[in-house]
Amino acid sequence: MNQIQAWLGQHFKTLDDVGTAFGIGAFLFAGLGGLFKIERLTWLGIASLGAAALAWGVNAIQSRELRILQRGIPVWERIEETFARVWGIVFALGGLLLFGYGILAALNPRAPIPASVQQFFTTPPGSSALMLIGSAVGLLFALTLIFVSSARANNAVARFILSLPARLFGILLFIIFSALALIALLQIFAPDALAALGHTFLQRIGLE
Repeated sequence: MNQIQAWLGQHFKTLDDVGTAFGIGAFLFAGLGGLFKIERLTWLGIASLGAAALAWGVNAIQSRELRILQRGIPVWERIEETFARVWGIVFALGGLLLFGYGILAALNPRAPIPASVQQFFTTPPGSSALMLIGSAVGLLFALTLIFVSSARANNAVARFILSLPARLFGILLFIIFSALALIALLQIFAPDALAALGHTFLQRIGLE
C-alpha cells in the first residue's frame, strides 16, 4: 500500500496530471471499443474524456492557470487569472456533461438522454439555448485571442506586431459570436421581434 501511495504521489502531483491520465485512458478505451466493436468501451472512453476535462477545469480554477492556453506566456496577471478561471469553469461543466453522458450511455446505450430533454432541444427555444451556449464559448475564445497573446519577443512593440493577426481574428470572431448570441436571445425571449428584423433585413437587400 505504501508503495502504491508513493507511486501515486510521484506521478499524480496535481489535478492536471490526473486529467492527463484520464485523457490517455479515454483514447485507450475509445480505441479498444472501436477496434473490438464494444460500444460500452467507447462510451467509457467518452466518460474518461469528460473526467479529464473536469480535472483540468477544477485545476485551472484552483491554480488560476490553464497550461493548454498559456504555455508560460506572460500576460497581465489579473486577466490571466480571470481567463484561466472562466476556462476552468467551462472545462469543468463540459467535462461533467461528457462524464455523465458517457456513464449513462454505457449503462443504457439506447436512451442515455431522456426523451423530454431530446424533444426540448428540437424546439426553437431549445436550439436557441444550444446556440447561446456555443456563442458564449465562442465569445470567450475570441476574448482570449484578443487579450492573451502568444507572441514572444523581448521588445513590447515587436510582441504587439506579432500578436496583431491573432487579435484581429479575435475581434472578427467576437463580432460573429456576438451576433449569434443576440439572435439566440431574441429567439428565446422575443421571437416576434427577431422575425420582424429578419423581414426588414430581407426587404432592405431586395429578397422580399
